[in-house]
Amino acid sequence: MKKIILITLIFTISITADYSNHKDAQSVIDELVIKHGFDDSYVISILKDAKRRDEMLRSVASPAEKTKTWDEYKEIFLTSKRIREGKKFQDVNIKTLEKAEEEFGVPKEVIVAIFAIETNFGGNKGSHRVIDSLATLGFDDPRRSKFFRSQLIEFFLLARENNMNILEVKGSYAGAMGLPQFIAESYRKDAIDYDGDGYVDLFNSVDDSIGSIANYLVNRGWKREGSIVVQSFPNNVRKYYKPHVSLTHFIPLKFEEKGKELHFMGDDNFRAIARYNISDVYAMAVYYLSEEYQK
Repeated sequence: MKKIILITLIFTISITADYSNHKDAQSVIDELVIKHGFDDSYVISILKDAKRRDEMLRSVASPAEKTKTWDEYKEIFLTSKRIREGKKFQDVNIKTLEKAEEEFGVPKEVIVAIFAIETNFGGNKGSHRVIDSLATLGFDDPRRSKFFRSQLIEFFLLARENNMNILEVKGSYAGAMGLPQFIAESYRKDAIDYDGDGYVDLFNSVDDSIGSIANYLVNRGWKREGSIVVQSFPNNVRKYYKPHVSLTHFIPLKFEEKGKELHFMGDDNFRAIARYNISDVYAMAVYYLSEEYQK
């Protein structure tokens, strides 16, 4: 009986940890209060309310981009249904997509592909409280806690600036939000009002999300009319690969596809997509989907 009580107690503590008393919490509280003018009692109350979620620690430690082969990853996103739905999404939002393509130089097919992978066109925007995600990862993730604490601070600022209820905002296990799944810092720096209503809303406005995705990519080095990837051959890259005149980087890529080794060269635009989700397989999936949406 004593063992059962002890196990129950430990489990209760693990999901109701008071993050306001965490050893790293004071630096977060001080920055929000001293630098950004938050009331200390408000910040402390929010951190007290945040719940530790072990599933978030497990998910961020083993994302699909790192645990699945290219063939497995491709099977998740390059499906006939996602291709079909993407073409419908493109048709419905063609005016805004063409506007963004003209203004930012990002092809509409690339924007649609990111919508497809990030939230399946809004069907899966995330069901976790962002405050739980960022507190759990910011204080308990063994590898990237500093980064997630910075996003926790950004989230406080985002919620204040956009009049959000910080305890009700939902997102991914890593704290990404809205239709395009922006982290708090990107939401604040890259999101734009693209429907002209005076408010940046990535949770409900498809137009704002389209413009914000394009703006994000441009801010990460997207080159107008540049290529994304070109298949190459290891012993004679320059014969097959002619870089865009404004190219500053290219990335050698190798993928195993159905037992066959394929080589590619990624341009600045590939690099920009990979900044959206730090993963070559992610960027390649966006590229493949975008090619399907051109057909």
